[in-house]
Amino acid sequence: MAEPALPLFHSLDDFLAWEEKQELRYELLPGGVITMMAGGSGDHDLIAMNIGGVLRPQLRGTGCVAHGSNLKVTSERTQSSVYPDVFVRCGPPVGGRTRTDDPLVVFEVLSEGSARHDLTRKRQVYKAMPTVQVVVYVSQDDYRLDILRRTADGSFDDEVLEGPDAVLELSEIGASLTLSEIYEDTSLAAATGDTA
Repeated sequence: MAEPALPLFHSLDDFLAWEEKQELRYELLPGGVITMMAGGSGDHDLIAMNIGGVLRPQLRGTGCVAHGSNLKVTSERTQSSVYPDVFVRCGPPVGGRTRTDDPLVVFEVLSEGSARHDLTRKRQVYKAMPTVQVVVYVSQDDYRLDILRRTADGSFDDEVLEGPDAVLELSEIGASLTLSEIYEDTSLAAATGDTA
């Protein structure tokens, strides 16, 4: 059965008004590309939950909060709306709002179905957002993080962390995570005998 044709949108606001009426969630990416949010694997879900679970107590009392994939992030600059797997924002609580535009640190757990958009179009969105300081791409297949970190001149440096003992230092929010914590209870941890 063919997918129904998606409407064309003239603005981010038009897209957000349309998405609000849909049963499913969609992302609007640069260039007007609309993608439907697909469900993730058990490992994908565990990785995202582990990241949020490790960050939450470290952020308590700091004015920063880790959010999951239910809250959308919008960008007027790129006319985009995306759902990061995990992100951290600082400032007043979001409360009943369904979106925000000020993430500081973003995590995307890569999967076959989403990696192409996560590493290209969504990357453009995050890099164009002035509040974003760090974007972390999390592999499901290896103990590996690919990290984009904003430098003083506004550009981004790439770094890679590998191995269960590696530590992701997030000085931007005063937190850190080991890769063992990120991959705890996943099939990768079971296969490598990592019991954290």
